[in-house]
Amino acid sequence: MSKRRVELSRIAKSLLILLKAEREGRTLSVTELLRETGMPSATFYATVRDALTSYGFAEVVANPRERVVTVKLTDRGRKLATCFEEVGLTKDLGLEEVVEEER
Repeated sequence: MSKRRVELSRIAKSLLILLKAEREGRTLSVTELLRETGMPSATFYATVRDALTSYGFAEVVANPRERVVTVKLTDRGRKLATCFEEVGLTKDLGLEEVVEEER
């Protein structure tokens, strides 16, 4: 993993948005994840992607036939995102609707 510092809020927001998409039966492309998080692509590719994958929270999967790169939660990432919900981090990140829509 890159030695650059990654803000926990970027990881948490990414995981919570991926969890929401998973619950809706959707798989997000990197482009969709970036749009939904409001994160610059340079930030994602420089630090967040490495953190998500090296800690085992998500998988980044390329589909060369469709030229799409998707991001999927692992069991570990799903558990962590659920913990973030339980401690109220969704409110702190302005993602209240992620939890409220699912209940």
